[in-house]
Amino acid sequence: MNNKQLKSQIREQIRNKRKTVSASENSKLGFQLNQRLNTHSILKPYQHIACFLSFDGEISTKFVIQNILESNKLCYLPKLSLKTNTSPNKLLFLPYNQSSNMIKNHYGIPEVDLEEEHSISIEKLDLVLFPLVAFDLSGNRLGMGGGFYDATFEAISKSTNRPKFIGLAHDFQQIEIIPKEVWDLPLDGVCTPTQALSFN
Repeated sequence: MNNKQLKSQIREQIRNKRKTVSASENSKLGFQLNQRLNTHSILKPYQHIACFLSFDGEISTKFVIQNILESNKLCYLPKLSLKTNTSPNKLLFLPYNQSSNMIKNHYGIPEVDLEEEHSISIEKLDLVLFPLVAFDLSGNRLGMGGGFYDATFEAISKSTNRPKFIGLAHDFQQIEIIPKEVWDLPLDGVCTPTQALSFN
């Protein structure tokens, strides 16, 4: 089995497991996740924070987003910028608050209804909270397969002053080894309802 097939198999297994988590249980786990972030002061040093709206069984981020806004920090959510002949799939990060107008993209995920000129430059983000399908203890992350995050941050991934990359996940999304490709972005840490892991 090659890396692509193995990743596809892991993706299917974990996504199926995520779908067994009820909405009420996911909300409870999201609350515990936010408490864990607070306990370890993960958000505290940062002002410009990118997060994401949970989708497809991802751990609930509603309390994390509420925490960011109530702490007088700036919250940004991703918006898909689909590939063209000259650019790959990428993400824009648009400012979000509770009164933001939202519109669903073609995956059915709500996005802030603003144009590209309102997006923040990725170099100005302090912290990026990553969605993921699976992670391992070497900081490797398996995403949904679209390559949006990898392509978006590739240009600054080796920069010494790039944003901090922290994955948010259910505990069961931790696996032993994720096959690594050269273009895969390593995470600086992962936070789950029960643990905050640092990989550097």
